[in-house]
Amino acid sequence: MVAFLTGLAMGLVFAVLGAGGGIIAVPVLLVLFKLPLSAATGGGLAIVFAAAVTAAMGHARAKRVDWRVVLLFGPASMLGAVLGAKLNALVPERVTSALFAVVLLLATASLFRKKREAPGAAPKVVLVLVGLALGVLTGLLGVGGGFLMVPALVGLAQLPLHRAVGTSTALIAMSSLTGATTTLVQNTALIPLVLPIAAGAVVGALLGVPLSGKLPEKPVRAAFAALAVTVAAGMAWRAF
Repeated sequence: MVAFLTGLAMGLVFAVLGAGGGIIAVPVLLVLFKLPLSAATGGGLAIVFAAAVTAAMGHARAKRVDWRVVLLFGPASMLGAVLGAKLNALVPERVTSALFAVVLLLATASLFRKKREAPGAAPKVVLVLVGLALGVLTGLLGVGGGFLMVPALVGLAQLPLHRAVGTSTALIAMSSLTGATTTLVQNTALIPLVLPIAAGAVVGALLGVPLSGKLPEKPVRAAFAALAVTVAAGMAWRAF
């Protein structure tokens, strides 16, 4: 029951904000269920995938997923993540933690900039380059795909916030598929724990998708900012 309720809360937050799945799942698996870091990271990825697929399907039915962005942004960000992961091995953990805190705060602040009048659709090359850059940052910093993705989709891909949240869930479902599958195949002992958490995350995502569409943008931005600042503070503490 504890595992299910934990997943429920995570799925709800993820569906409403388009971010926060791994940030919640990994610490819970570490602290509450006493898993080692490697198992917590892999198990968290599997839980995030379950929540992301469910949320993406709901947002897609509500027409809050921009498939043009997904097709251009997704593969580029996945390639960038591979490059970023290679860079990660060369950079000290304290540096990546501090950099993540700075990038997250800047990305969150961009959500509150005044919108330009009548923004047009971003050119294809811009989406590809932004996806590549975001993937490099995500791979380099190790966490935060959704936290960086939503501000990028709003500020650079020119999507409204609710549409950016929906598109983010589809992109995260795409990027987490391989890692989630690999984790569960290689470590089947995780399945009895991951399954009830993932089931809760699915229910939470089902509840969160319609809620996301009904909430005004200001509360969603404020909730995203509050969670992002909390995460940034934790990463800064870890660095310094």
